[in-house]
Parts: sequence; structure tokens; C-alpha cells
Amino acid sequence: MNAAAWLLAGEPARIALIEGEARVDYATLRAGSIRNAAALLDAGLRPGDACVLALPDGIEWATAFIGMLWAGVRPIAINPRTAPPQIADLMLDSGAAAALLEDETVLALGDQRALGRSEWRHRVERASATPAAAPADDDDPAFLLYSSGTTGRPKGIIHAHRAIRDAHVFARDILGARPEHRFYSSSKLFFAYPLANAFFAGLRLGATVVLDTAWPDPQRVAAMVERHEPHIFFSVPTLYRRLVDAGVRFRGLHAAVSAGEACPPALAREWQAMTGVALVNGYGTTETLSLVLYRTPEMDAAHPTPLTTIHPEQLTSGEVETWRLWFSHPAVALGYSRVVTHDSARFADGRFSPGDVFRRAPDGGWQFAGRTDQLVKVFGRWVDVVAIEQALQEHLRGKAEEVCLIPVHGEDADMIRLHLFAIPGDLPKAQVLAATQAAIEALPPYQRPEKVHLVDHFPRTDTGKLRRNELARHAS
Repeated sequence: MNAAAWLLAGEPARIALIEGEARVDYATLRAGSIRNAAALLDAGLRPGDACVLALPDGIEWATAFIGMLWAGVRPIAINPRTAPPQIADLMLDSGAAAALLEDETVLALGDQRALGRSEWRHRVERASATPAAAPADDDDPAFLLYSSGTTGRPKGIIHAHRAIRDAHVFARDILGARPEHRFYSSSKLFFAYPLANAFFAGLRLGATVVLDTAWPDPQRVAAMVERHEPHIFFSVPTLYRRLVDAGVRFRGLHAAVSAGEACPPALAREWQAMTGVALVNGYGTTETLSLVLYRTPEMDAAHPTPLTTIHPEQLTSGEVETWRLWFSHPAVALGYSRVVTHDSARFADGRFSPGDVFRRAPDGGWQFAGRTDQLVKVFGRWVDVVAIEQALQEHLRGKAEEVCLIPVHGEDADMIRLHLFAIPGDLPKAQVLAATQAAIEALPPYQRPEKVHLVDHFPRTDTGKLRRNELARHAS
């Protein structure tokens, strides 16, 4: 079953996509996707080829992506802001036969395989054939995503057609999503989190997906919410904090999900107080595509999402028990596009285990304890970097926009020192430093950061995740 058929199975007259003033029903989406598939075949691409897709989110992006699936061409969705040298490296790594890019990017890239947006529109307009969907088995490769690069060079992650088959189950069974709902994500579709849980899930349910070509910021997201009144909303903790601080109104909201990074419990409480809607905290990776753990405010810890099976592997015992988790789910990827040796994340027996550490909760659930380098021993005591970071963030509310706690090895490889990085708010830096020191003094001695760094911004990946390794290099 070609995955494109699953995405196009909604009621023909129901609105599938919204972009600005444009409304596209499922019948029109199907016709447009098939025209894109015909244009791809006319351009010489064949089933099994891969094609980079680096355009802004929107109806044009959606019909190109689904059209590639229909034609058996594997889309590689990437950030449209990716620099030409990085695109060239990615095309070499993936073996892409073509790339669909902005016109100016094509000129800068200088690769004859690249197709500009204007040329592509003409090709789609001229396409007249209506090819049948390329036959595919559940485990056949369907599309690629690239990791955010938080632990090194980005790597291609190969997803199968089956990844789309059940993409809607979490939204349906946990969020209560229905075909009459509108889905909206502030994050962009080259990011696995919104691609699976908003775009794929919304279309699999036969619902409506709201897309935005503009880059997200609090003002833009607030305007989109005001205009389209989404029922199912997806975002990341940093943006949720800004939306709460701005008091953005969410009329008719049915469910909200936070993922991408750990969401502080205090933020979830403030969100629910403001909107009346519980914030569901989700956990997933590019390799799992779908969210595999979730937690509501009523739950003591995170539990598996529907269709997820967990196989725990104990890492440490004694004072602090920690575990790595192996996830089985229909959306777990087939593997990487190349051999990866630098990362603790890995595939085995159809399962995937990220480079993250968890602790078992009394209710049988799981508590995220950070990456393998975020649960560390300081002066012989275990320190949960994520928990301390969240505590300091709450202490510094209104004084620092964001904080990040980094464990750094000293001259002695066994000696860990904690460094706190903070982005000051509107207060003078001296006042922010004084407040920071007061917050640090409230911690037990072994949990206290040794040094504070005030910075203008944090380095982030294309998907908005902190590049903690870069901050670590700046610690001294």
C-alpha cells in the first residue's frame, strides 16, 4: 500500500489544507499530488530515486511531498534555509537524484539535478498524465529525514511506508482528535515531530491541517491562532513559555502537545491555568517519527503511547537507577543512510534506542533524565542536570529569558563541573547575575553551578533544539 493513498483518503469535499486564504479539499489535494507525481516522472525520476524537498511549508510543499510518495520517489524534507554547501553534502550522502528548491538556491547550488520552484510550477501545470500509485510494501523505504545534528554531523534517517499508516493513532486515542478538527503546529514540517503528529496524523484522520509559509515567532503564532482557531495544537517548550507570557488566547482549543525538549511542569500548569486545556508532554525522536511516550498533568510519569512497546535496559543501579529504553513502534525507522559510530543512539532487531537516560517512576512510568551526559556525578553525588536546569529556570522567571546547565569535564577527566548559561531579560546584567547567584545558593552545594555565563543567545539546530555541545566548548 503506497503511503500517499493513506494521506489522500479523506472525504473528498472536506477541507484538507489551509494556507492563508487558500483552502484545498481532499479531492483537490489528491489531483494536485498526482499531477506532481506525473511531473516527477516526466522529469526523468523513477521509483526508488530520492529527491530533496527544501521549500517553505504550504500547499505546494504538501502536494510535492505526497506526489513524490505517489510516484515512488523518496522525498528528503529539509529546512529551506539550509545553505547550498550543506545541501550538496546531503545530496552526496543520500544519493539524491534531484532537488526541489527555491530559485535563488538553485543558482547558488549550481547542480544540474536541482529544479527551481518556478520551473517546477510550469512542469506541474503541463503534466497531464494520471499515473497510478507506485506499488509499495509496508517495509519499503518511503522518505528520509535528517537528524538535527545535536551530537555531530546530521545523518539521514530512512522511514518506511508503514510509518504513515498509524500516524494518527496517538492524536485519535490520546488527544481525542476527529475529522472535524483543525491541526496546527508552530514547528516546521522538515522536523519529524510536526510532520508525523500534525501533518500525517491530520490527513490520516481526514481532518484539516493548517500550514504557514512564514517562520514561527510568538507574534506570528499568535496571529495564526487568532485567525484559524486550531483545535489540536503542537509546539515546543520555548514557544509555549512565550505564548503563556503573552497571554495568547486559544478559543475552541481541544488539545495541546509539547515535545522536542523536556517541558517544565510549572510551565504545563501555567498553560492549563491560562487555556483550561491540559498540556500533553510528548517524547519522540526523528528515528521513531511518532511520539512514543506521553505524560499528562494527572500522570506521575510518562507512559508508552498507543502501539509503543518498551524494552528497558538498566544502565546504573544503587543510589540512582537509570535505564536506556528500546522502543518498538510501527513508525520506527529502517535505519541510517550511512554508518554511524559517534552516537550512542542505535537500531537493533527492529527497535530503536536513543542516547537518552530514563528513571523508573513508582507508577511504572518513565522520567526523562537527559542524554547520557546529562545525568552525571559531581563530587561523588548523582546530579540530574535537567531537573536543576528547570528549577533554576523557574527561580529566574522574569529575570532570565532562558537558562541552560552544562556539565563540563575539568583537567581531570573524572571531575565534572557545572556551568550555567543564561540569556538575560530586560533587567541590567548585574541584577540578573545577583538573582542567578541567589537561585544557585538555594541549591544543595553539590548541585550548584561553578560558573555563570550571560550570553545573547543559545546556538540551536534547525529544529530549535539547543546545541549543548557548542555551549560546552565555550565553557572555561
